[in-house]
Amino acid sequence: MRGRWGQVGLVVLAVLWMLAFGSLAETWIQYYEHEHEVHVGTVLVMGDEYWLVGTSVASLEPPSAGIVVFHVQLGGDLLYATSYHWDGVRSAADALVTDEGNILFAGQTDQYGAVGTDMYVLTTDGSGQTLAGWAFGESLEESATRILLGSQGDFFIVGNQMNPDDVIADAETPGYGGLDGRTAPYAVRVQPGGSPVWKESYWSEGNVVVFDAAATSTGGCYLLSTVYGFPDAADAIRLDKLDDQGTIMWSRTFDEGNRKGYALLRLSNEQLMIAGAQTPSDGGASQALLILLDATGREVWSRTYGSADKIAALHALVETEDGSIMAAGTQFAADVQYQDDVYVVCVNADGEVQWEKTHATGRHVMVEAVRQLEGGDLLIAGGGAIAGERFQGWLMRLNPEDAAGAP
Repeated sequence: MRGRWGQVGLVVLAVLWMLAFGSLAETWIQYYEHEHEVHVGTVLVMGDEYWLVGTSVASLEPPSAGIVVFHVQLGGDLLYATSYHWDGVRSAADALVTDEGNILFAGQTDQYGAVGTDMYVLTTDGSGQTLAGWAFGESLEESATRILLGSQGDFFIVGNQMNPDDVIADAETPGYGGLDGRTAPYAVRVQPGGSPVWKESYWSEGNVVVFDAAATSTGGCYLLSTVYGFPDAADAIRLDKLDDQGTIMWSRTFDEGNRKGYALLRLSNEQLMIAGAQTPSDGGASQALLILLDATGREVWSRTYGSADKIAALHALVETEDGSIMAAGTQFAADVQYQDDVYVVCVNADGEVQWEKTHATGRHVMVEAVRQLEGGDLLIAGGGAIAGERFQGWLMRLNPEDAAGAP
């Protein structure tokens, strides 16, 4: 009898635990307001909090911006927002946590460059106390897109170098999507103390904009770019592999159709996954795109996903323990403005769909990052706004079991 009642007690405890903590495993999405417009760059998992990191834009003319962090409880409720003021900061494009628990923020600054803007790195401890800051750039306009830890204890700041005197198109021109001037990838390898090992730009005749990067296992990094063919030709995806001295080992261009590359992931087996968008040759709606490459950058397969009558793109990737790939992005109807769905697709090693999930937001949203938490849930972050209002941050926690069971 005692064993029987012991089993009952365990069941009761399990029920109580689920009542207390079960909401953490449920799918939710939360929106976070700030007094200024906020453009989210990434999300960090910091102990019992999520840090939603972005740029707080007070004004555009004259430029006035800073770093803002939304501190979010595990259940999605906002604890508070913290602003970091570093003179000259114009964006907070990315952030990461070091093995020591410090945070590295990266973006664009206009304080230290003799001409134009530069990349910067601002490092703080886990409580937000500023430790150091560095800037890197040349005589043109530099901006950071990604900061990542290298395989040899250093880190890379990857972004773009733009020539404002070589104008391609206004960045807001329909169908363009690039920066104002002709652009090339720009990367800096930096020692932990802030000293650069090398700085390199990679100019070509094309207008090449970096969107993502990944560290190699040999001390270098990969650069993922979109080559804009505006106004006469289709866009293409370009992938460069750099060695530990910043020299290009190989470069691959994927120009079949009209393709854009937004996210890059080095898989546990050394293969590479690219996420982005592809426009059909018949001119139909752009579809979400995944491309699997071998370790030499050769295409293994490419597939498109989403509804044929909707515009879709994938902007973030994560690999699961079983080797599946989960990609997050947006999907919306072409005739509906400022109403995007968050779109998530899980595929196996052959690109076959395991499950798909869409979540209506009722607003224009952009997906910037995805992380997998212990236990398997996904954390998806971005920015968005209702038509006519300021951009703000949002965060979604998705239970894959809910998604896999969705109709």
